[in-house]
Amino acid sequence: MIKILVSEPSLLLNSKLNEYTSQIIEEKDEFNYCVFDFEETPFEEIILSLQSPSFTSQKKVVIAKNPYFIKNDKVKLPFTNDIEQLIEYFKSPNPDCELIIICSKSYFTSKSKFLSSVNKYCVIENLLLDDENEFKNYGEALINKIKLKIDYDAKDLLFLRCMGDICKLEREIAKLSLYGDNITLNIVNKMVSRPLQDDIFELSNALLTKNKKKAMKIYNDLKLLKMEPISIIGLLANQYRLLLQVSILKNKKMTENEIADFLSIHPYRIKIALKNLMYYNITDIKNTLINLATLDAKIKSGEYDRFVNLEMLLATM
Repeated sequence: MIKILVSEPSLLLNSKLNEYTSQIIEEKDEFNYCVFDFEETPFEEIILSLQSPSFTSQKKVVIAKNPYFIKNDKVKLPFTNDIEQLIEYFKSPNPDCELIIICSKSYFTSKSKFLSSVNKYCVIENLLLDDENEFKNYGEALINKIKLKIDYDAKDLLFLRCMGDICKLEREIAKLSLYGDNITLNIVNKMVSRPLQDDIFELSNALLTKNKKKAMKIYNDLKLLKMEPISIIGLLANQYRLLLQVSILKNKKMTENEIADFLSIHPYRIKIALKNLMYYNITDIKNTLINLATLDAKIKSGEYDRFVNLEMLLATM
């Protein structure tokens, strides 16, 4: 059996690996449990291990990470690999050896030529929890496991600030468990860091709804965090560019999941963008992108002051 687990390092991934391994071998040793890195070890050596008996048990488990070949980009390695060699193993694997490939989000693409070749010979399991309900259910399970008492609104804020990042969710729940017996909204607001993208979204939203007072307050908060104007301009441009892309794809009758897959962006961000498009004027978005690009160029050339001219632009948007 061959499994491909799409996951970042997390407690969930470790739990799955332990679960699958314990189903195959009773006790791990150097003969029946091997770990490889595709970026450091040639296919030939990994396949040799897959085809070799464990000697200490009937079954064997081989873990392999960094499957660079799943993504269609070329990667320079200190050795030469023949992808057909690995595909042939997928077609005729050793029945006494379980191969588990750990694929990070950066390497995974549903349009992978490799996956299209081996899809029917393996099981692909997505542990990124892209679905909002799956993400929340996992968070609920973690909270219940450690018997953490947390108010309903506090839990909602926790999930919102960690959405799409399992590792952050696990870290924040562990941190909150040390804070006290009952976690309130105020505690989560203070203890769980707010994603920078949230502030940029709020800034862009305030600008498009002509709420200048709110926009300047958010901008001043970002200044207190020592964020450079060039960074703010870049993040703002990304937010507006995403809105424009989502709008174009929506007009092409693409679904929420299709847009997320096409743009390789978390479905939660696409969901929010689609919701906000009901209030945003596409012409304003295009004009803002032009203004931001012009400001960025003039600041980098030294023609404009990075603080003064950004504040002037924000005041006139």
